[in-house]
Amino acid sequence: MPTPTGHPLRLLLLTDTAILGAGGSQRFLRNLLTALPSSRYAIDVLQLSEAPDDARCVAQLQNNVVRLMYHPIESVYAPRGIEAYRMVRRRVLRGDYDIVQSHHEKSDLINALLPRVRGLGRISNRRDMGFQKTRRVRALFRRVNSRFDYIVAPCRSIIDMLVADENAGGKRCRTIPNGVDTTRFRPIDHDQRRALRSALGFENDHACLIGCVASFTPVKRHDVLVAAFAQVLARHSNAHLVLVGDGPLRQDIEARTSALGIAAGVHFAGARADVERILPALDLFVLASSTEGMSNAILEAQACGLPVIAGAVGGNTELVRPNVTGVLVMSGTVDAYAQALSDLVGDAPRRRRMGIAARDHAEQHGSVEAMAASYERLYRELMHAH
Repeated sequence: MPTPTGHPLRLLLLTDTAILGAGGSQRFLRNLLTALPSSRYAIDVLQLSEAPDDARCVAQLQNNVVRLMYHPIESVYAPRGIEAYRMVRRRVLRGDYDIVQSHHEKSDLINALLPRVRGLGRISNRRDMGFQKTRRVRALFRRVNSRFDYIVAPCRSIIDMLVADENAGGKRCRTIPNGVDTTRFRPIDHDQRRALRSALGFENDHACLIGCVASFTPVKRHDVLVAAFAQVLARHSNAHLVLVGDGPLRQDIEARTSALGIAAGVHFAGARADVERILPALDLFVLASSTEGMSNAILEAQACGLPVIAGAVGGNTELVRPNVTGVLVMSGTVDAYAQALSDLVGDAPRRRRMGIAARDHAEQHGSVEAMAASYERLYRELMHAH
């Protein structure tokens, strides 16, 4: 959008992670950057991490006004962190940007510590329930949250937590839900679906494919999921579990499936850049995380017409309508996940009804265009205030 001086809005996005890598917050930023009109923006993205190598790069960015920069740091107060802060500070004092928008703790601290500059807007974008913040870090954010013009989160659960735990002023807090590309992620016809399932190695039309797209990290609770699936497989021999993603716990989970005797029914697909070619081939989607912000993985599954089983944590409760678009269960309870999965594996008509409702929900409430439009309104409001 043109600023009062007539130039495109100059936006600096600070983030702790490499946006071309796997992960929900990375997908959110790629979606936002792709949807913002290139004619109205000049955007720098400073990533406080290493550039991903070819093996970890799961996407490309389709926006020619975005400049990607990398400056890996371990801590904001370590030498590399101080160097990153000074670099951003120089650019801000020079007047290079109209808005600085930060994501995750390190980037938020750099943003908060920047000097107040006339005409500069500052946004903190909170992506999760703060599960990685120590008590000391929470105390620090209680002191610096007032330095942001706005604090944005994708779901109400995060905002409520910030107001209660970090004294974030409610008037500065905004909720902008994540968006999904409902053209890229969509249901497909029977013949296309059969072809995708065949490409994944499933020729049997009677196989029921349960999918999960998540990094192999502790909070995603793959251990709970495979334990629940062992119970499902004992009741439904046609069930298969397709795990998409990678991470430090993958080998542990592979070993656990062997120990449970279910390795033949669990398929490790690795990190994929073509998740839209996997989800429509599935019959249902499950996410057993112990904590979530607003899950892009759930949004993408819903856009592909899949019923979702998920833990009743964070933004999941705002995405999954119980018995309409899916099932919510108490997080961490193996038996509850096993029962919910078994019920849906054995009830194809119910899966189809929920899948149709899930697609409707994604189209009406979760489009990328709606998300980008909300951010543009926020940017206009911030520019007007300054």
